[in-house]
Amino acid sequence: MKVFRALILAVGAATFLVLLWKLDPAQVGRLMLKVGALGFLLILLQEVVPHFFNALGWLFAIPRRHAGLFRFGDLYQHRIQGDGVNYLTPSATIAGEFTRALLVDNAVPADIRLGGVVTAKCTQSLAQIVFTLAGVALLLPGSVPSLARYDALLRWGPAGLLAVLAAASAGFWMMGSRQAWNLTIGPSSWHWLKAVPGQVLGFHQEHPLRWWASTFFFVLGYAWTAVEVWMICAFLGLRLDWRTALLIEVLSNTVDMIFFMVPAKVGTQEAGKTGIFHLLGLGAQTGLALGIVRHIREVLWAGLGLLLYTWELRRNPRASLKPAPAPEPVLSSR
Repeated sequence: MKVFRALILAVGAATFLVLLWKLDPAQVGRLMLKVGALGFLLILLQEVVPHFFNALGWLFAIPRRHAGLFRFGDLYQHRIQGDGVNYLTPSATIAGEFTRALLVDNAVPADIRLGGVVTAKCTQSLAQIVFTLAGVALLLPGSVPSLARYDALLRWGPAGLLAVLAAASAGFWMMGSRQAWNLTIGPSSWHWLKAVPGQVLGFHQEHPLRWWASTFFFVLGYAWTAVEVWMICAFLGLRLDWRTALLIEVLSNTVDMIFFMVPAKVGTQEAGKTGIFHLLGLGAQTGLALGIVRHIREVLWAGLGLLLYTWELRRNPRASLKPAPAPEPVLSSR
């Protein structure tokens, strides 16, 4: 596994270096300098908005009867911390989810913490799929002359998949069947993990409005990043309309889903943006510059997340998902 991770990182780094060499590093650097210090600051600050939407998505993934156990400010901070772990560790975006559950107040039962995190991961994954499919169906046909012959497929293929997803969700909800999941977990002290899949299924059946509200807020989080694309391009001297900025972000999400295993998006961020801009006729150099600028923003926010995570563990060294042992009975001396 270590060899595989090292290979992925090496291929990603090599891809980035080849792109930089082919596309004239001096010109790409001059484009990036146009952003300036104020531009980088604004690009960094705009990220507070998608984190807000994502924290709302997590909040609505918790049953109403348990939502009062969570403070929104804590959820916001834990989103940043978990994203930092997900971004900088080769865990296929899994480690950060356990980080979020770990950092929630120990007073909240472990199964409720992890159940909410897993449900939020499900609704976020669904939101990414919905955002990508809807974006491709609505925005891509007619935008790329070289793909004109496939416009009908690009429009109706994703639309059909969205219809299947909606029908499956509605059918499952109408069945109203609570499915029991029997999993072999290991140590008996972790037996509550077996209840988590059932909690997610039960949440979908019992709280469909909260399920789709959570999905909706995660969709807003993905859609907001088109604002970042528009901002960076404006600083680079390229004026985009909202439709093109949103299409770039839709295609970027497609690349992210394909290469989700690559830690820190090494090489995939730059290669993806370069390919998308070339496809749309917006200039490969501009795409590479945008990819680098966004990568810098992502690394800085991920670094902040890891710093907050480290500080939280030092502040609360007993943070754990394992249930605390029952106190020893006090024996009377009489």
